[in-house]
Amino acid sequence: MNRKLYSSALLIGLAMGAAAAAEAAEPGWYVVAFGGESSASGLSESQSEENIAAIFASVGLDVVDVASNIDDSDTAYGVAGGYQLNDHIALEFAYIDLGAFNNQAAVTVTDGTNQADADVLLETSVSGPVVSMLGILPLGERFSLYGRAGLSFMKADGTFKISDGDQTQRASQTSQKTDATYGVGAEFYFNKYWAVRLAWDRYLDVGTKNVSGSIDGDVITLGIRMGGGWFR
Repeated sequence: MNRKLYSSALLIGLAMGAAAAAEAAEPGWYVVAFGGESSASGLSESQSEENIAAIFASVGLDVVDVASNIDDSDTAYGVAGGYQLNDHIALEFAYIDLGAFNNQAAVTVTDGTNQADADVLLETSVSGPVVSMLGILPLGERFSLYGRAGLSFMKADGTFKISDGDQTQRASQTSQKTDATYGVGAEFYFNKYWAVRLAWDRYLDVGTKNVSGSIDGDVITLGIRMGGGWFR
């Protein structure tokens, strides 16, 4: 009798464990809200100073001295919607704002006769939609790892602002970017409805040619995923 009870309990336990695993990786629609920190890979003082010199040279002025201060990180946030086809594949559509990256510089310029001092700001802000596929590796009932590959359709807005103390002038440049994106992440499932996601993603070539130059966007985010039975 005891042996039968033990066997029955074991079978029930295994069945419940399998059900829990199935709930954790249940196919269907889901949404993710996420936020974190972005950084500009490739943004350098030397590149920014070259851009500043080129902009002044276009109006007949030479830069004789420049002191730069780069801020290459900002807050990133976004929202994603996806469909998990099975335990190992999901498709996602997202919108992400990478924030803004800038270089503030104090410059001295000359026209060959006179010199003048000015404050310069070069700033690039980046945002746009992303489509991607996730390859998922479940590890146990509640934890999974994934790799991401896809395309981003970013709008990069570049601003050049110069102030000489008396007046401020600005110019802008907008670039539409379609480039690859990839990343890795991990998810922990509280139940079939809720999970927490930690992710790192890279967005290639999100800069503006004459403002930031060629840069990539790296993003580390923490997100909350809601899905499964909510959308049935």
